[in-house]
Amino acid sequence: MHDEKNPNISVIVPTLNEEKNIRMFLESIGEQPSVDFETVIIDGGSKDSTSKIAEAHNAKIVVLPGYGEFISRNIGAKIAKGSLLLFTCADIIFPRNVFRKIVDKFEKYPQLIALSGPGLPFDAPFIGRVEYAIYDLFRYILAKLPKPLKRFSTSTNFLVVRRNYFEKTGGFLTDDINADGLMGRKLLDMGEVDFFMDTNVYASGRRMKNMGLVAFNRHYLYALENVFFFTSNFGLTKSIKLNSRMKHRKMHEI
Repeated sequence: MHDEKNPNISVIVPTLNEEKNIRMFLESIGEQPSVDFETVIIDGGSKDSTSKIAEAHNAKIVVLPGYGEFISRNIGAKIAKGSLLLFTCADIIFPRNVFRKIVDKFEKYPQLIALSGPGLPFDAPFIGRVEYAIYDLFRYILAKLPKPLKRFSTSTNFLVVRRNYFEKTGGFLTDDINADGLMGRKLLDMGEVDFFMDTNVYASGRRMKNMGLVAFNRHYLYALENVFFFTSNFGLTKSIKLNSRMKHRKMHEI
C-alpha cells in the first residue's frame, strides 16, 4: 500500500483531453513497487473523461480551465508533498521499478539535485525511433562532459528535481515554450545534475506521427538553445519559439 501522505515522489502532470492515454499512464504508475508516491494532476478543462479516469486511479486533481502547461506544473509543485518532484506527461509509460531506481540514484548520490533519462518511443515510426535514440545518446554524452561544456538537456516528458532546489529556481517560466529546457540550464548552474540511461521511460510518438517528421522537427527546433546557449538571443530562435508557442496548446490536444 503506497503512503500518499508522506510520499517519496510526487508525480506532477498537466492534462488536457487525455482520455486515450492517461489510463495506461496511471496503470504504469500503479505498478511501481516499494516506493511511496502521489499523483498530482492539473487539468486545463478537459471535455472528455480525463478527470473521471484520474479519479478512479486515486489521483489528486485540480481543474483550472484555460491554464497552460507550465503554470500548471508550478501549481502542481506547490500542492505536491514529495521530496522529489517528477514532472512528466499523460502519454508517458513508466517501466516497472523505475521509481525505485530514481530514489536509489538520489540516495547513492547525495549531491544530485536533478536527473533525467531517455524517452523511448513506443509507437513512433522507425525513423522516429532512430531519431529519438540518437537524440538521447547526444543528451547522455553532453551530461557527462566537464563544465563549462556540460549540458543538461531536459524535457518535462521526464524530469526529477529535489523539491528544495526546484523551489530555489522560482519554478518554470510560464511565458516561454522552452521553459522545461531552460529549467535544465538553471539546474545545471545550481548543482549536480545527470542523465542516466537506466532511468528511462516510454514516450508516445503521436505528435511526430500526426505532424510528420519534418514539421515535428521544425516545431522543436528551438530546443537547440539547450545546447547552444548563445542562440537564445538570436531573432530566428525567438521567431521559431513564437510560432511554436502559437501551435503548442492545440498540439497537446492531439
